[in-house]
Amino acid sequence: MVRHVILWRLRRDHDEEDMMKKIALCEEGFARLPEVVPGLVSMKLYTRPLATSTCDLMLDSVFEDEASYIAYKSNPDHMAVASVIRPLVSERICMDCEE
Repeated sequence: MVRHVILWRLRRDHDEEDMMKKIALCEEGFARLPEVVPGLVSMKLYTRPLATSTCDLMLDSVFEDEASYIAYKSNPDHMAVASVIRPLVSERICMDCEE
């Protein structure tokens, strides 16, 4: 198994209401990906950080193996959801590891 975790800080120059709508779309989109992406076991976008957090969003994903994770990177369904989140982000931190 491969775990893929991304932490994002959001830009502060976007309309708050528009940004929340886009984040909700991403939350739904990422939740659907395990149904359509081969080898993707689970995926969840966390959108409600505690006040002690230093980031705004966390994506937690588990893949069957490294080959599944690599294939996911260019999957069109993944790219469609990623294209919504990227313009909102000021900083991205990622960690991939084997479980």
